[in-house]
Amino acid sequence: MRTEPVTMNEFAEAVRQDLQERLSGMYPQLQVNIQHVDKLQGESYLGVRIDRGDGLASPVIDLEGAFHEMKVVRPYEKVLADLADTARSVLNAMPEISAENLRHYDQAKNSLIMQAIPIRGNEERLADMPHREMEDMAVVYRVMVSSDGRGEMSYLVTNPLLEEYGITPEQLYADTVQSMREQNLYSITPLFNVLAEIDPVLAGDPMMEPDNSLLVATNEQKIYGAGVIAMPEFMEEAAEKLHGDYFILPSSIHEVLLLKDDGNTDYRGLEFMVREINATQVAPNERLSDNVYHYDAEERVFETAKHFTERQMEKEQSGRGSVLKGLAENRQKSLEQQPKQRSAPERVGAVL
Repeated sequence: MRTEPVTMNEFAEAVRQDLQERLSGMYPQLQVNIQHVDKLQGESYLGVRIDRGDGLASPVIDLEGAFHEMKVVRPYEKVLADLADTARSVLNAMPEISAENLRHYDQAKNSLIMQAIPIRGNEERLADMPHREMEDMAVVYRVMVSSDGRGEMSYLVTNPLLEEYGITPEQLYADTVQSMREQNLYSITPLFNVLAEIDPVLAGDPMMEPDNSLLVATNEQKIYGAGVIAMPEFMEEAAEKLHGDYFILPSSIHEVLLLKDDGNTDYRGLEFMVREINATQVAPNERLSDNVYHYDAEERVFETAKHFTERQMEKEQSGRGSVLKGLAENRQKSLEQQPKQRSAPERVGAVL
């Protein structure tokens, strides 16, 4: 029996050796190797890469959670058994996609999606990948290889990969938009409908009334769904559904909430709610922003709710100034147009 590993590196090496032994019967040339994976949001993890030896795409299994579980909950052998079961399931469900084909743009462009991430904390990674900035967020590009109830397999488009594809960032954006349209990858749905799908009892509750002023925007897989805000028609389509201006609340990198602006909502209360939820309910690597955004349907402007409020105040102040100036100008014109009063003739006094 193996001695319980103490450090993360010892754990990873033990898992590598044991999985190699347990999985070798599945594929004759299977190899298990330790791999360090850098992710967005400043997150990274130590995992094991399982190469089947057939030239197809290889999955990487994150070991961080399993190591923590071994330290505080379960012995190594039980954790290893779960990892082996997970590895078998992943290998059996892996799509038959050649790792080489993933590097060819003609193969990749039909599986492109957009992912919204915060700029802060991702500056170093963003310098090495094509992206579009939207206030304090950046929209990056992923090739979605597969996605199901167990998770997803995808990879980011970096500058070196873009150069390998032989295309410009502009073409990448256009092709991603086309890919998402063809796959019908995004939806804008009342929050009530989404909750009713999760809990059917909710839909039949007479005390619950559908509220079409609060919508959820995401993609079909509900993975990286907040990126739909970068679709060129998205803002206007949402404005049609909400009949005018609306706030955008970044729920996570997977979805955003759209709240109709009724003219009486203080954005600061919404920001407080978003920040509290981010701090208590959203995993750090899935947080999008603490800001609330606003879409001005008439002027077609997307901005932070704070900027929108400041812009409206400037308009009001500018309008008041214009009225006062107009009144002064009209008063001056009125005075200029009045007929000038003639002076009475001078009287000459005579001394008799």
